[in-house]
Amino acid sequence: MRTMITLFVLLLVGSGARGEMREWKTADGGKALVAEYVRSADGKVTIRRKRDRRTFTISLATLSEADQEWVKKKEEEALADEGGEEGKEANEEFAKLITGDWERTEGHDLKYRIYGARKLRRSKGEGSPLVVYLHGMGGDVMTGAEPWSANSFTKDSNYRKRPCFVIAPQNPDQKGWNGSKADSVVKIVEEMIEKLPIDPKRIYLTGYSMGGYGTFHLLAQEPKLWAAAIPVAGGGNSAAVKEYRKVPLWVFHGAKDPVVPVSQSQSMVEALEKARSEVKYTEFPDADHGISGNVYNDEKVHEWLFEQSR
Repeated sequence: MRTMITLFVLLLVGSGARGEMREWKTADGGKALVAEYVRSADGKVTIRRKRDRRTFTISLATLSEADQEWVKKKEEEALADEGGEEGKEANEEFAKLITGDWERTEGHDLKYRIYGARKLRRSKGEGSPLVVYLHGMGGDVMTGAEPWSANSFTKDSNYRKRPCFVIAPQNPDQKGWNGSKADSVVKIVEEMIEKLPIDPKRIYLTGYSMGGYGTFHLLAQEPKLWAAAIPVAGGGNSAAVKEYRKVPLWVFHGAKDPVVPVSQSQSMVEALEKARSEVKYTEFPDADHGISGNVYNDEKVHEWLFEQSR
């Protein structure tokens, strides 16, 4: 089984049909894996392993001819279905904000920035992913051309491969992403799902420093909302991890952080591992608190995030 798993390369793929559990075999017939079909495109297929619900993406060429033919038929069915769909379209209010630039708006007692390419105003099938970015203490995402590290998701090099909607809320009192502020973030996301062509199975959450704490908090508050999350230089309530242990997480921290001790992330990761979460953890041995660039400028981080789906 370990040999089979090494074939799985984590790459971004397009969307397709979902939900069928079957046995997959390697091209030589030597290994087999029972997994659920998630989606496929560009010569790759994403499947979710039955025994632990872990998701992998592999090249179709590594699979048996029978598997390749099965996937081809699935793609043909998906294309036929989409051809008959009218598609979801942004309502007038939100369509005005989807301009291919960072726009300023407000709702549910929070100001926020929003980004989306014009082509995302209308979609067929499941819609586009949404990324929610929570800034750190003292951050002001409403001034400047682009809102802090949230702009890493909209850089041309990333956006061409991973088009999505992105929002960056502004914390009004800089006292944490909790209470009514956390409630407001959830309400904004829920409104966006209703009024924009967003795929509700691909909503991603990330935040830095205070936003890292907010990420852990919102995971516990709304565990079924998020497809994956990336808390950076944060921490949280380790007793609450059982609420979201099935949500894919990648946690980051600097070992020499003088602002938020690295033990904050370490304790969360330890609790998640005890809860049998397949959490990923990266600790930069020589870094302090300023690790946001290390994380958000790494394309592998973006690849991993957008591979995840509920």
